[in-house]
Amino acid sequence: MESRLVTMSFFGSVSASSKNTLVSEYINVPFRTRVVRASFAPGVNRLMKLYFFISQDKEAPTTEEPKGTNLFAQLGQVRYITGDDEFKEFPHQVPYHEAGSYLKIYAVNDDTYDHTIDCQITIELLEAGGWQEFKESQKAQE
Repeated sequence: MESRLVTMSFFGSVSASSKNTLVSEYINVPFRTRVVRASFAPGVNRLMKLYFFISQDKEAPTTEEPKGTNLFAQLGQVRYITGDDEFKEFPHQVPYHEAGSYLKIYAVNDDTYDHTIDCQITIELLEAGGWQEFKESQKAQE
């Protein structure tokens, strides 16, 4: 079975006292998350929470969490990551055996200042021929 690693970057912002969802491109093959990364600027003071999801729809809600699988909901005390003036990287493997999904970053900003969202998720495409199918689907979206 062929496997291929792909890193998807997410960059945006979330206004003060609000929420925002960033959505990846369509992933048309089964995959496994491998690494989750997030950068927190100085002054965030752990007031911005980042939730990571795998979802079947492309919706980007701003008033509630996206539908789907929260990557940090398995056994932890909290279902998000947060920080201040630091870069966090987690080797975190969650298999997703269905083709046709999206990765999402859901940011909740409890601060009175706007903040930047800067995250990456590395996935491993699991299906034989998955890399070729993935590249073809990306070209079709252009």
